[in-house]
Amino acid sequence: MGDVVVWSGVALLVVLGVLGGFALGRYARSPRPARVVPAATPEALMAGLIRHAAPLDLLPGPSGEPLARCLPVSAGPEGLVCELLDSSTSQELRPGRAVTAFFAPVRQGGRKVNSFETEIKAQHSALEPPQVVLRPPQELRSVPRRRHARKRVSDPRFVHVRLWTADAETSRLFFPEAAPDIWINAYDGRNGGENAVTDISPGGLAMEVRAALVPPGLESGSPVVLKCSLFQFKEKQFKPYWYAGLVRGVSAPGDKLRRIAISFTAVGALDGNAPQGVRWTERITNEM
Repeated sequence: MGDVVVWSGVALLVVLGVLGGFALGRYARSPRPARVVPAATPEALMAGLIRHAAPLDLLPGPSGEPLARCLPVSAGPEGLVCELLDSSTSQELRPGRAVTAFFAPVRQGGRKVNSFETEIKAQHSALEPPQVVLRPPQELRSVPRRRHARKRVSDPRFVHVRLWTADAETSRLFFPEAAPDIWINAYDGRNGGENAVTDISPGGLAMEVRAALVPPGLESGSPVVLKCSLFQFKEKQFKPYWYAGLVRGVSAPGDKLRRIAISFTAVGALDGNAPQGVRWTERITNEM
């Protein structure tokens, strides 16, 4: 009963509290080569991105699918610290990897710039939310990208969801410190969107994830472990809820966004003495 009350209150709070997200912007049409824009100041731009909470897409080069989407939060001698909104596996974001960071085009020095070359200096996957540290950019560029619909990222400060493709009964992972296979930093109960939790209830949840980020082998019947961290406005901090579950269904592989429905089978509580760092209690219910 307590579980139902908590999640019913959370669902109402989520629907009432979520605001609009940030748009990533439109990109140039013509495939002209990248050009350096020496008049732009990287330091000033980084400060502007942080001040306006402008997301970055991290690509393995000037084209292709993003490895991650992140939100710059601070800049200093150690680099540009970014909170991850969504990401490929932690191996794809290994320190030392060169990436191209794209942002919504801005005008500096009389020209528009939208990207910079950088390198991943560090990754902190156990933090909440996870972070990557990027080498400070030396120069800013204008790199054409293929046109597509404007992308929307919901407020990343409200709900964080972490998913591991693991069996809570047999996994050897220590979940509080393990890098998740899927993470989502936003909830949008109205119309979904890229990488969003679209439905949530006492018995389970449904999410939409970009197809490129769905772990291989995730299918109906797959066991999973989830950590749902909900922002408590009164205490001004996140409160984690741990669940084990089973995938009830996954949408067709050809879709750009894959919908994943999950039912909860057990409730977890942090326990440093447990082999997985979480103590599980079977969830008995006839709701789903």
